[in-house]
Amino acid sequence: MSVNPVRGLLDSLSVLFYISSIFGVIPYSLWAFAKRTAIQLSLVGNVWVVGSLVVYTGLYHVATINYTKDDWGSQKTLTNAIGIFIIYMEPFMMAVDMVAGMINQKRLAQCFDRLARLDNHLAGEGVLINNGRMRRYSIVLLLLMLLFEAIITVYSFVAFEEEFNAWSLIWFITTIPTALNSVCRIWYVMLVSAIRQRFNAMNAHMNAIAHGILHYKDQCAGEPDADIAEIPLDYLEKEIFTVYTQRRKQLTVPTPPKKTNANATTKVITPWPAGADAVGYGPAQEFLPTDRRLRPHIEQRLDNKLILFCRTHDELCEIGKVVNRMYSVQMLVAMAHGFVAITAEFYFLYCSLTQQDVPILFRTAEVFLLGLAYIVYTALKCIVPIFVCWRTKTDSQRTGIELHYLANAVDEVHCYEVVNHLSLKLLNHQLNFSACGFFDLDMTTLYAITGAITSYLIILIQFNLAAIQKSNSNSTIASNVSTTAMAVVEGVVTTALTTYVSN
Repeated sequence: MSVNPVRGLLDSLSVLFYISSIFGVIPYSLWAFAKRTAIQLSLVGNVWVVGSLVVYTGLYHVATINYTKDDWGSQKTLTNAIGIFIIYMEPFMMAVDMVAGMINQKRLAQCFDRLARLDNHLAGEGVLINNGRMRRYSIVLLLLMLLFEAIITVYSFVAFEEEFNAWSLIWFITTIPTALNSVCRIWYVMLVSAIRQRFNAMNAHMNAIAHGILHYKDQCAGEPDADIAEIPLDYLEKEIFTVYTQRRKQLTVPTPPKKTNANATTKVITPWPAGADAVGYGPAQEFLPTDRRLRPHIEQRLDNKLILFCRTHDELCEIGKVVNRMYSVQMLVAMAHGFVAITAEFYFLYCSLTQQDVPILFRTAEVFLLGLAYIVYTALKCIVPIFVCWRTKTDSQRTGIELHYLANAVDEVHCYEVVNHLSLKLLNHQLNFSACGFFDLDMTTLYAITGAITSYLIILIQFNLAAIQKSNSNSTIASNVSTTAMAVVEGVVTTALTTYVSN
């Protein structure tokens, strides 16, 4: 019974789809997905997204005002400005995600359709995609989001809320924008992971064919080519030597076959190995001879599979570029928010540990575990997408390596020529994920952001220490002035009393 890979891919993201539709993250028809497991555009879904955006933003503003109350002007103007920017950056990111979801709803549906067609082509070549892994990944990420949101929101409510009543429960509304931002990041991670999974499936299949051919060559009864066996060759040297020797043999005059003795006994042909031995060759079985005494000659039988893999690689790169265009602005805003929020939280966590006053807008830093949970949660929303994009990029580049490894295992002139031609095409299939072109989403960016947070944190701490030293020096000068003034006053009073008594 054949399994439809389209339904498998959509079913793997069904939990994520239902949550996103109910909370207005994506504007698709929930009824069509429940009935046919299909993505269908919906006018009602778009209206629901717009209404949800307006309601969430209004409730978030009311909850923030209720939380800060009359403490807006109790801190310095710059601190208030930074706090307001960070706090209202969360509903702004939510708005960007939801509006981008409505703008890119057709592109997302097309991405699923293109991935479905690729799955059908790969299944025809014996490459099956395990979509259940995507389901497990999405559920794990959703559970992590729920865990962090519950810890941060409930802990903040219990620790900082002074009056527990029905109106104070509006504080839980503040968790909606951050939670929906996390859901959008999960969508992005799942799409990129699906592309990476197909790259890995192709690479693993070619690697299995190469290992099967090499395993057969090691076990077959035929004698290896004497010219190749006598000279130790590296990767490129083997290709050049094989092309030269095989073309030279084609130009030489063939020798007549030796006369066979009629009375000689006929050797029994070794049949194709059965059972566990046959399984050891994996997907390479269809390209190997049934007589184990013969050396394998692949020739043109691998061409169709290699060409299909090259086209699939190109299509996956194009899908990756579409995904990058859909989420490029969101990732830029998310990285900017992550940088500012983590830097500010670290700084005020330092202020809290040194017994300094912490602004009301950064009260979570007063509790070490709560501030640490906020930092880890914000960092994960930046690290996980960067890591997945980086691994997808490296896995796409590994396809050319697997192609040449397979050609080296086959070790035939025709296969070398086809692989060299296809590898030139793969050079033009460059996959890269970026944030609107400002920076690439890879480990170098993560290193740069970490270094920038450390540098700004050191600068802020130095300014803080300088302000403390200046305040202490001012208080010391004031104390000395007051002491001197008191001494002068006491001297004048003493002199006046002495003069009065003597008179």
